[in-house]
This record gives sequence, structure tokens and C-alpha cells, in this order.
Amino acid sequence: MQQHSYQSDRESIVQAIRELDSRGLVSGSSGNVSLRLPVEGGQDRYLITPAGVTYDRLDEDGLVVVDSELEPIGEELVPSTESLLHLGIYQSRPDINAVVHTHSLYASIAAVTSTHIPPIVDEMVVYIGGSIEVADYGFPGTSELAAAGVEALGDRRAVLLRNHGMCAAAPTLHEAMRIAVLVERIAQIYVQAEMMGGAVELPDYAAETERQVYLMRSGLAGSD
Repeated sequence: MQQHSYQSDRESIVQAIRELDSRGLVSGSSGNVSLRLPVEGGQDRYLITPAGVTYDRLDEDGLVVVDSELEPIGEELVPSTESLLHLGIYQSRPDINAVVHTHSLYASIAAVTSTHIPPIVDEMVVYIGGSIEVADYGFPGTSELAAAGVEALGDRRAVLLRNHGMCAAAPTLHEAMRIAVLVERIAQIYVQAEMMGGAVELPDYAAETERQVYLMRSGLAGSD
């Protein structure tokens, strides 16, 4: 077992999980976090949280390095059951190097009601890329869930997983964490606004201008 390989990345993921747990965005062993690692010997590698380990017991040595077939490399550990979703995002989005999957309260409310969140605040478009769409239902851990999540994510940085939770994806783990926290706050605003008569979307011109800012900052300009 390669206990000290990718040590700084391991420490970053454990720190991220502890922050998610302390914020109430995950609990027990729900949710998961991964990083794209540097290619070695022409082989893609990823670092991901393990399956079924509660976060109060997770340490750096419990994280799993996998290849593009999700086979563990140099260790006898089982990667997260949602590894296919993480891999699908990485393979479809070269600009993404970190994925954070949460079961946070308000994002999950939107997910279980299959409610997409339209552009309602400026930072949502600038940092996430626009609306937060809901993926079609897929059984947990399956290729169907992965495909649905990738499709609904598109070129944005967050997606709701129907009857499940939320995924944030970004070039860095710090940014993916920031998106995960932002999505939960936006979902809370939206749910409560709907109870007060309905959220009002941003004007089209503002959403489009901010969308172009997002695309330029993300290196995705021209993708529309």
C-alpha cells in the first residue's frame, strides 16, 4: 500500500471532507470527494474517498488511487460507489480536476422534487455557469446515473441528481468546495423564495452577460 503517495492531495481531500461534514453537507459516509491526479506512465489516475467509511474514521491512508477503469492502484481498498459518476465527469470535462458530491439539505430538497434552479442571483451564473439542472434518475453507483449526471451538468459546475443529491465540479478542490457551499445557499434561497410567492429570475441580458464572463474565466468561451 502506497501510504505516502500523493500525500498533499490526500490531506486536501480529508480536510475537505471534514469541512463538508462540519457544515452539514454530508453525514456518516454519504457523499464523496475526488481529485484528478497527474498522469503517470501514460495512465490516468484519480484519488477518491472509499466506500462505506464514516467520515469520523477517514484518514489519508484510507483514500483510494484508481485508474481509468476504476481499479485500485497499489492498495486493497474499495473506491466510492459513485466512482463512475466522478469518472464520467472527468472524462467528459478536461477542465475539471475535482468533484464534490454532497447530500446537503436544500440541494436534496430540490433534487427530490426534481426542481431545477434557474438563474436567480448573479454569482450563480458567474461561478456555476447558469441554471442548476436536475439529472434524470439513475440507480446509485450505476453507469446510468453517471451518464445522466454528465448530460445534465453540461459545461456548468454543478448538477442536481434526482432523488439523490448534488455534484460540484471545478478545476481545483478549493473551487469545487466553494461551489458546493454556494449551491446549498442558492438552493435554500430558492426554496424559501418559492414559499414567499416565487423567485424572480435574473433579467435575460444580465444572465447572458454573466454567462459569457463564466465561459471566459473557465476557458470555455465559444462553447455556446
